[in-house]
Amino acid sequence: MPGAGGRGAAPARWLGAGILVEEVDNTLTLIIVSVVGGVVGLLVLILLIKKLVTFILKKTREKKKECLVSSSGNDNTENGLQGSKAEEKAPSKV
Repeated sequence: MPGAGGRGAAPARWLGAGILVEEVDNTLTLIIVSVVGGVVGLLVLILLIKKLVTFILKKTREKKKECLVSSSGNDNTENGLQGSKAEEKAPSKV
């Protein structure tokens, strides 16, 4: 019924050779694709930021460890502090 208030039939186009194509509104499809793409993009961005932060934290921890190990190891052996193996006393004979 043309006066029922509905949109009626979708507009159609002839492509030739007897083919009739209905024009379809793709608004909902575009909205869904946009939302899915945005979520995937946000997920990728979060994972990249996480990877970058863990890399930076790993590098800073490595530097702190390296300094502590090298300074304590050098002090005990090169300066001859107590507890180094160079100062072990020979067993005394009784």
